[in-house]
Amino acid sequence: MSEPAAPAASRPPGPVSPLRPVRRESPTQQVRDQLLVAIGSGDYAAGQLLPSERALCEAFGVSRVSVREAIAGLEALGLVTVQHGKGAFVSGPLRDQLAGPFQRYLESHRDELLELISVRGALDQLAAEEAARAPAEGSLDAVARAHAAFQSQAEAEQVDFARLADLDVQFHLAIAGASHNELLHKLLADLHGVMQASRRMTLARSQRQPKLSVTQHQAIVDAILAGDARRARQEAYRHLSGIRSWLEGVGQSTDRS
Repeated sequence: MSEPAAPAASRPPGPVSPLRPVRRESPTQQVRDQLLVAIGSGDYAAGQLLPSERALCEAFGVSRVSVREAIAGLEALGLVTVQHGKGAFVSGPLRDQLAGPFQRYLESHRDELLELISVRGALDQLAAEEAARAPAEGSLDAVARAHAAFQSQAEAEQVDFARLADLDVQFHLAIAGASHNELLHKLLADLHGVMQASRRMTLARSQRQPKLSVTQHQAIVDAILAGDARRARQEAYRHLSGIRSWLEGVGQSTDRS
């Protein structure tokens, strides 16, 4: 009888990366988009050296070709400068460099994002309504904890937008978990995963957005705790309506706030 295989050696702990493995199609585009969002949210500051090709390949789970093509795309946008033998550096000043590329990103993805937000909004409203009407046992505490964690990060002196986006997902999934509806929870988990990059971008779009989200989250929580299903649904709708309106206006207004 053959001996059981030895467990794989664990990697030594390292710094938490803002990057996520790529599992969908078009790996080059996804690597580029994730790096674009990471730069925009401040994970990589102006003048900072991006991780090496090898490190990026490991972080994303893609080939060197995909990473090189993604870096080339960022260089074409003027977001990075490639120095042979040294690597890719984030260009500066960052605000000026990002204004055009980020708007172009949002313009090119707007229709898709609006469709996703419409579907997510309908599911979030249903989850909030059902959570208020008949919450699963112990689930309201989980919702309150998720809200408190998001609020703590949103009100931090230096907001970590990668972490904030993760906490935002956890908050909305906590509400879905309180709804007693396993299919609803699964659908929202999948949908939030698809929208993770755009979520970080919208949270970072203005200094007041994180705190505004806290206020809107609190309104949803209050309605759920009060058992007011109708108000919970309304507050969930109101939470996404501002982002939807903002996306609809991208590229159609001179307002860059």
